[in-house]
Amino acid sequence: MIVAIDASTTGCSVALFKDRKVLFSMDSRIDRSSAENLTLMIEQVLRFGGADYPDLEAVAVAKGPGSYTGLRIAVSTAKGLAFGRDIPLISFGTLPALCYQQEFTEGIDLLCPMIDARRMEVFCGFYDAADKAEKVPVEAVLVREDSFSEILEANKVLFFGEGSVKCKTALTHPNARFAASVNYPSAAFACEMVSDKWERGEFEDLVTFEPFYLKEYMFK
Repeated sequence: MIVAIDASTTGCSVALFKDRKVLFSMDSRIDRSSAENLTLMIEQVLRFGGADYPDLEAVAVAKGPGSYTGLRIAVSTAKGLAFGRDIPLISFGTLPALCYQQEFTEGIDLLCPMIDARRMEVFCGFYDAADKAEKVPVEAVLVREDSFSEILEANKVLFFGEGSVKCKTALTHPNARFAASVNYPSAAFACEMVSDKWERGEFEDLVTFEPFYLKEYMFK
């Protein structure tokens, strides 16, 4: 069994995986709740998933980008659990995991999940709509009217995630599409990615692993 943790953005989430299936998951959308709720949520997910700490074979954590505080708390919690149980640590990207939440949309070539990075800046990446393969690496972008113009000239792109909401007025290219609802990162949707890494033995070093902040912290 593998327990997965995500505290990349608002709130946090925990999921329990076994044999490439989600046994149980919980999500909290209360802002800044990860410090208070994450450990309790792990205990509840294990209990309702019919497991206990000795049953865990690995711990998975969303590495970012996203909230500096949330990422630090999640990674510290995951490291502590992995070290205490002497089990491997697996990381997964917040943005590619978001792609697994988005239902297939006919005629879309690329998926572009977006996380709010304050003001008109977003963390984003581009992924193949069919197989979720990365096409453009994750980056921090200040969104303007001409943003992604070359990509949009050649592809129909679906923009989604909390960061996409503020981009609708700026990205008016006819090939730009926006999801009808807002998706927030959730550990439950990382099951396929985490299971693949587990089977390939792609584990992180507990000493050197750090969150993927993407850009330096900026105080308000």
